Amino acid sequence: MSTLRPTSKSLRKNNNEPALLLYDQYGAMAYGVILQIIPQEQLAQEVLIELFNSLPLLNCPEGISDAICIIRNARTKALEFKNRLNASLLSNEDTNSSGSDSLPNMIFNLAFKQGLSLEIIAVKLGLSKEATMKAISNHVKSFRKS
Repeated sequence: MSTLRPTSKSLRKNNNEPALLLYDQYGAMAYGVILQIIPQEQLAQEVLIELFNSLPLLNCPEGISDAICIIRNARTKALEFKNRLNASLLSNEDTNSSGSDSLPNMIFNLAFKQGLSLEIIAVKLGLSKEATMKAISNHVKSFRKS
């Protein structure tokens, strides 16, 4: 079983073959590549779905194996998604930077509404993980007071 060499029964040569066959054969490998770039499982699964629903996956150059093509496309999709995520983080930071009270709210929204990990939020905002956790705690405490 040679996964990295092109075979005569290449899945992309027959455009009538569904992407489901590609997913069955290479989905775990693509998911692993995506997880290396986007460590949140839910976001990585979204990228995986987007990857196997895209047309460029089936239009790889001749002479390149299916595995290599899927690895390249998975990496490209994950990097594109990460760039979009970083852009949305920056836009959220710009709109919410009007006061110090909005920082705990923004961190809470990033953690619980957008599903980002505390480590990523801390890195993006230039805070320590402890300061990020304290901001979430302060935000929750503000609800208890009201």
